Amino acid sequence: MTSAPFERPILTVDVVLLALLEQGRLHVALSPRPSDPFKGKLALPGGFVHTDKDRNTVDSARRILADKLGFAPSHLEQAFTESGPTRDSRGWSASVVYLALHPAAELEPLQADGRVQLVDIDSLPRLAFDHLKLIAQAVKRLRAKASYTSIIAHLLPREFTIPQMQAAFEQVIGQQVNAANFRRKILETGALKETRMVPAAYRPAQAYRLAAPLTDFGHNLF
Repeated sequence: MTSAPFERPILTVDVVLLALLEQGRLHVALSPRPSDPFKGKLALPGGFVHTDKDRNTVDSARRILADKLGFAPSHLEQAFTESGPTRDSRGWSASVVYLALHPAAELEPLQADGRVQLVDIDSLPRLAFDHLKLIAQAVKRLRAKASYTSIIAHLLPREFTIPQMQAAFEQVIGQQVNAANFRRKILETGALKETRMVPAAYRPAQAYRLAAPLTDFGHNLF
């Protein structure tokens, strides 16, 4: 007796690529879908897993970003998986969702040449599939990790000042923090390395870069 064949699920990767721009607000990278379903609707960069090329889903995410946007993000991490029978009209589907972060200045040329639209996360239109839900979950993850890791620095230029990092931190978590306490606590983590002095309005400011791609502080900053 042979067992009944099982229908294979659709397996895709979607990337929630976030950047800070326009007065420090979080924006997400979206592109119109070239074909059905949802042809013409804005959607996250995504695509099918290619079993002949991809060793794993992080390979898929990197390939998709390289093919569709032409670059590798400053930070890329697997965030969560969303699945179910009603997500995609083509069949039962699972999507491995990646969170990506990158400095806005390096994404703006992609917007200028039409490869991507950077849309404020608080002003999103209706999107393809369940991508509104995926973005909300990825932003929630970023906000949680911002309090106990150095992840927020990946939204900044490769060299940045502590006031710039504090401004990004406040924008992402949605609350203000004491400047002196922030400086002291972030320096105590050892996540930053001094680079050079940069001109400022009153006196030169110390610039920093990340000492490692991602530092886990072991506790919440605030």
